[in-house]
Amino acid sequence: MSKRIVLYTRSQISRTETEAVILGDVRRTVEDRGDMVVATFVDDGRIIGRGKYAGWRELIAKVDRIDQVAVAEAGDLPGRTVHDLLKTLGTFRDHRVSLYLHREDIDTGSTAFAVLDLIEVYRRARLSAAIRTGQAKALAAGKRIGRPLIPRGVLIRIQTALADGGGVRPTARRFNVSAGSVINVRRTMTTNPGTGAA
Repeated sequence: MSKRIVLYTRSQISRTETEAVILGDVRRTVEDRGDMVVATFVDDGRIIGRGKYAGWRELIAKVDRIDQVAVAEAGDLPGRTVHDLLKTLGTFRDHRVSLYLHREDIDTGSTAFAVLDLIEVYRRARLSAAIRTGQAKALAAGKRIGRPLIPRGVLIRIQTALADGGGVRPTARRFNVSAGSVINVRRTMTTNPGTGAA
């Protein structure tokens, strides 16, 4: 007997594909299994505040009439914490509805271990989204992302130490900078021969 499936996705800035392409791919996978798509819901990721998950709330209102919710990827699921995810899974369990994540190929209706996989990918997606949001806010505020700039005087002394045959780690300790910064300085010295070679 074919299952009644509802498709859901939420637009994200980091995606290269459009929602139509993503949903078309999920629909093909569902229909190839012999199941039937009965509805599709899309939320706009740019909306903040009250209407943020309007499509998801509409989907939850129809949960009595479906067998499975197919989501494009873990990052589309609403909520911020694993606790929010477990509340959603509890609602689905109470209505005998399973959850399928297309990109991660996780189906909570298949095995109990799928829930553990779901929790892990959900946590990873939330962390990734939080990092991207924080970086965007920092850039908008005019802050620099990455290693701090080395002051010009220290940079010249590091170049001199490297040119005199100093190693990366001893030079980093001597000037109180990271070894990665010293490696970057050495790399610029080899690409710009006018500054000297290590």
